[in-house]
Amino acid sequence: MGSTYFSNRVRLIVQRAERARGQIDRPKSFRSEEAAKAYAEKKGIKKYSLRNLKNEPNKKIIIEKA
Repeated sequence: MGSTYFSNRVRLIVQRAERARGQIDRPKSFRSEEAAKAYAEKKGIKKYSLRNLKNEPNKKIIIEKA
């Protein structure tokens, strides 16, 4: 009997690739406005607005390009 290591490994790689195809690209989220502004500066985004996705105590902010 031969080893099934390689055949099982190939099967797992194919399954991971099939799962990844269905994922949606989402905007990057941040916990603070400072972190969002630093990211925008680093990436060279000049025109943007910040939008809070949650209530005030639990901030989750995304950058919307204007």
